[in-house]
Amino acid sequence: MPEVNRSAPPPVGGWTRFVTARPRLALLAALVITALAVFAGSGVADRMGSGGWQAPDAESTYATEVLAREFPASQPNLLLLVDSGSAGVDDPAVAAEAARLTERLKAEPGISGVGSYWETASPALRSEDGKEAIIAARIGGDEKAAGEALDRLAPAFAGERGPVTVSLGGPVAVQHEMQTIIQEDLLRAELIALPVTLVLLVMVFGSAVAAMLPLAVGIVAVLGTNAVLRGLTEFTDVSVFAMNLTTALGLGLAIDYALFIVRRFREELAAGADTRTAVGTTLRTAGRTVLFSALTVAVSLSAMLVFPQYFLRSFAYAGIAVVLLAAAAALILLPAALVLLGPRINALDLRRVLRRRKEAATAGADAAGAAAGG
Repeated sequence: MPEVNRSAPPPVGGWTRFVTARPRLALLAALVITALAVFAGSGVADRMGSGGWQAPDAESTYATEVLAREFPASQPNLLLLVDSGSAGVDDPAVAAEAARLTERLKAEPGISGVGSYWETASPALRSEDGKEAIIAARIGGDEKAAGEALDRLAPAFAGERGPVTVSLGGPVAVQHEMQTIIQEDLLRAELIALPVTLVLLVMVFGSAVAAMLPLAVGIVAVLGTNAVLRGLTEFTDVSVFAMNLTTALGLGLAIDYALFIVRRFREELAAGADTRTAVGTTLRTAGRTVLFSALTVAVSLSAMLVFPQYFLRSFAYAGIAVVLLAAAAALILLPAALVLLGPRINALDLRRVLRRRKEAATAGADAAGAAAGG
């Protein structure tokens, strides 16, 4: 019976050969695809909706649509708040300007059910102090059409208009403002989260090079998911709140998956394995963990696809896409980067620099103590 060499490295599997055959070409292709994803995903929030809370086949939804179609004045979604200052809403000049604004609004395409305090004299449309009153109307169409109409109407109606100051409000304006705030908050959150995450990863790995890899995987996953969501908006409604899940889940899972792989790779190198053998062992162990974890999370999120509300379905769209992209980046791009880096994965070890400074400070203190004692 032939003797088995137990010290020999395990054979390199087919998947390892595939992802590490041309690592430079793989990373170049990833860079090009990521750049295309940035281009494809730009403006994705502008095409998303902020509704989707109600089931489209519910009786209440049908009743709301009938009321909006047959009695638009009973379902206003656009409010013009007319501030008369100290003159009061019943001042002749204010009333004349409000009448002009009302007629202009009635003439706008897609606007119906226009009514105002000056037409109805209803106290419900006037503030208690008599300085502000409302012009109400309904913008027809879906959320996208209503948002576009609001963008067209805002410059023409909002601001100083003769003796009055006009502000826009109502459900359409609130949803439009919500989308803008979400975009700004996501950008602000990413600008804060990425540097903080990098600092934490440097503390975990010590090496700045190793710390950059999980962050890169997360960025690729988030940008790729934005492009996927942008494509889905061509075929179905997608909630703008899906972007929050994309950022949080994308960075979290991508960093988690990359931590598994980078840590195992460094352990294999420390045990004496060469670069390709270390990558192969890493993919057979930590790589399988990442794969099964991603599939489990994706299958779990797919349960949300059965809900009729697109607000809930959107979380499945974003979650499944970001999980699979994070796993793909961790199992394809990350091994290619590890092959190119090899032992340089431990470069720029900031903890070593800190240890040297601490040792130098300790040695200086010992020398000073010895001199004082002498």
